[in-house]
Amino acid sequence: MSHPPVDETDPKDGAALPPGYALVAVRTTHLEMLENAVPVAPETPPSCGVERLVRPPLDEYRALFLAVGGEWGWTGRLLMADEELADLLDDDRIEVWRLSSGTQVAGFIELDRRIPGEVEIVYFGLTPEFIGRGLGGFLLRWAIHHAWTSVGPGPDVSSTKRLWLHTCDFDSPVALPFYKKAGFRVFEESEGPEAYPEAHIALRRQRERPPKPAARPIVRHPT
Repeated sequence: MSHPPVDETDPKDGAALPPGYALVAVRTTHLEMLENAVPVAPETPPSCGVERLVRPPLDEYRALFLAVGGEWGWTGRLLMADEELADLLDDDRIEVWRLSSGTQVAGFIELDRRIPGEVEIVYFGLTPEFIGRGLGGFLLRWAIHHAWTSVGPGPDVSSTKRLWLHTCDFDSPVALPFYKKAGFRVFEESEGPEAYPEAHIALRRQRERPPKPAARPIVRHPT
């Protein structure tokens, strides 16, 4: 499927996008889980650990975001101004968790608890070198268990009643079946403009373009 460019403004606030970015129409699938599918904490793989980054410096957070999301053209946090991103990361209801394997960063997950009783998995993924090693399944199970068995800070603390996330057709093609297998169910599908790096859009279109048929050899018959 190709994704035609649309009006070059950020759909969230109407601001012009910075150079190197464009908007494309993207189909998004929203999924939810209404009861805990992982009641027992998953066993952590050898040499791995999940650590919360509390109020991480902006450069550290952006580096983590790019390490995981660069492959898929993630821009959601890269287009935020420093002050806006700092305010978000300073909110105790936003949780950033880093998955490590030995001394290497293997992935991260970001949870949003700002709506009482709900937890959104805003970002989830692995760095490219750790994809296919089984760590994605562990990290998602860990996140599900954590979201359902812990509560956020503040006066509006309440037990989790709903865990949800979304994926789109610019994400990995295995993402949607992966989330469904983990126990999430689709509750909405939508289509709208999203910002992506122009280089990523061009690369995706190149990959989607059907290969040219091989030229048929010309056979000359003797006369």
